[in-house]
Amino acid sequence: MKNLFSIMVVTVLFVNCEAQKKTIPQKPKLVIVKPPQIKNKTACGNEEVNFKRSDSWYNERYINKNAKFYDVNFSKKISFVKKVYSINNDILYYKNKKVDSLRIYYQQNENIELIVYVIKGKPRGYTINTNYNPRPSMYSVSYDQKDNISYNFIEKNIFLPKGNGILKNYYYSEWDGKSQKYSNEVLKEEGEVKNNFKFGEWKYYNKEGKIDSTKIYILKDSVDIRFPHCLFNKNEPCY
Repeated sequence: MKNLFSIMVVTVLFVNCEAQKKTIPQKPKLVIVKPPQIKNKTACGNEEVNFKRSDSWYNERYINKNAKFYDVNFSKKISFVKKVYSINNDILYYKNKKVDSLRIYYQQNENIELIVYVIKGKPRGYTINTNYNPRPSMYSVSYDQKDNISYNFIEKNIFLPKGNGILKNYYYSEWDGKSQKYSNEVLKEEGEVKNNFKFGEWKYYNKEGKIDSTKIYILKDSVDIRFPHCLFNKNEPCY
């Protein structure tokens, strides 16, 4: 009888437990899915890209090899750069392989440095640092996904939709070193651009604002205004 009574008690308890389980609804568990944490380096504009490589170039025509701020031992001369790099259909190649992501430090002369951003083979723009101005620089050139070009100076901004329009390029302002004042931006060159190439009559000015020279371009001159495209210009490379 004791065994039978024990079995009945256990059965009653089991039924009660099952009844409680059914009458008390269970709250669903809240599952929080966290997005993966990706650390990126800022490229140009608001883009964020992890640059896989960095490279340093310098213009050997205007660089003082004894200058302390620039180590030519770890940099490539432009004459060498043109042997290993090339541009085809606006895509930058290194030894015939498309460049994936690359940040280029280019010392144009002793006073000017460009930091160029290449994303999926296409140059996306560059910032311009000058020795006599504070950093970060207020000068930049950018190319968007629609191939529009924007030139950003301190006082002037030039926009070339799809690489077409009138380009006015300026000498860089100089900072007084004390206040927020900069010297006035003086016109350096101006002319028409067609599909990223200089076209028609171009005027070139000295720092006093007077015309130094003029030149007429036709499209076969292959003078691309973009960088690093202009390194590979046939008749008028920018180095």
